[in-house]
Amino acid sequence: MTNTVQYPSYLDCVADILGNASAPLSVDVLVEQVKGQRPTSKGVRSAVYQAIGKLYQAVPVAPGTFGWLSTLLVGQSFRHPLNKVEMQRGNLLMDELEHALFFPEFFQDHQPDGRIVRLHLMGGPTLEVHAAVEQETWALRLGQEFVAWLDQAGGSAYDDLLIHVLDAVGGEYSMRLQPREARQEEEIQERNLQLARTAEAIVTGDRKARSAMPVWELAAALIGRGVYADPTPPDDMHFTLHEHSVLRLEDDMGYAKASRDYLRRERNAHSNGPARREGDQPPWRESGAGQREGDLSGGFFGRETAGGFVDDDDDPSFWDAVEDNVADFSDMEANQCEGYQFYLAEFNLMMPEEDPLSHMNFHLLEAELEMLVGLEQEFGYLMPEQEERKQALAARLFIDPDMFYGGDGDWDQSDFSGPPFWDN
Repeated sequence: MTNTVQYPSYLDCVADILGNASAPLSVDVLVEQVKGQRPTSKGVRSAVYQAIGKLYQAVPVAPGTFGWLSTLLVGQSFRHPLNKVEMQRGNLLMDELEHALFFPEFFQDHQPDGRIVRLHLMGGPTLEVHAAVEQETWALRLGQEFVAWLDQAGGSAYDDLLIHVLDAVGGEYSMRLQPREARQEEEIQERNLQLARTAEAIVTGDRKARSAMPVWELAAALIGRGVYADPTPPDDMHFTLHEHSVLRLEDDMGYAKASRDYLRRERNAHSNGPARREGDQPPWRESGAGQREGDLSGGFFGRETAGGFVDDDDDPSFWDAVEDNVADFSDMEANQCEGYQFYLAEFNLMMPEEDPLSHMNFHLLEAELEMLVGLEQEFGYLMPEQEERKQALAARLFIDPDMFYGGDGDWDQSDFSGPPFWDN
């Protein structure tokens, strides 16, 4: 019989603490509360940061402060421009922002669940719906009751649906129709510019060494920064970023800051096409046939140009811009390594003026640390110089040695589902 006590993992601790907090918490508070749930060592702060990095709903709201997405969503408002197909079929096509809005847990593992969403239509019925697939993307099938409600309200294509979050944990939302002629253009323009500037700051400040930030991560960060806290929400996220920011979608990787040459070529292309007025709908809205979200078919919808909706595969200027940002194989390998990305995030926070370890050197020292922990487990103790080396490695790598022990629940499939570092 074993007397080993099973403690909750750091991942479970952080998720429980943030999920039950009524307001965002600083890392210092998180560390103290984690200490109340399980034994910790000198690497507890690094372990908490690693847990945060694995939790999609753990959203930064300020430097060193994090909130839980479902809690942050309450009271925020979002705008969904209608298109003809949605009005005819009663389906609401979701982009990544709206998917995170209605299904905050989805992007943790990109797996659907049985969550039921309750939509309270202003002046109409309350609909209970779940996620479905429509036109090869995620959607809410609202049905004929929704179509009848739109018809009764005098809705038409290019009107907006204003979605307000009542209780994201319980799945309660309200929705009302705003005719296009009732849009507060000046206020919406202000919100658009705020969204664009905030998104640029988020992507520019992204500490992870990758070529682009996934759209769903950017969406959660925008929610965390309160971009949608105003009663007058901005326009469609993709449309707004294309019109008012220097960010562009890079194939299926996400948003990145475009090069000056790329923006210059794009500007020249726009100058040769028809002008577009503020508030005009992007082409995928007008046709009703474009994808809203790229997590099903493996790619995002194409770029928007002055001449219409263009597939990036057919646009040589797109590939020129992408090739400018493609790193060598070793960099790509490091970008996909979760453990190394956590190390970089912590290192840049603690020692921004110094140079971090390379990807391979990080794993070389990590292997040494794991070996020392293994020796301690096998023999029951380490020599003083070995113990000193173990603690020095742990501090340098921002790794809690407890993560290598077999009995505390931290080094198992529930806490680390990725491949071992030697496969990255």
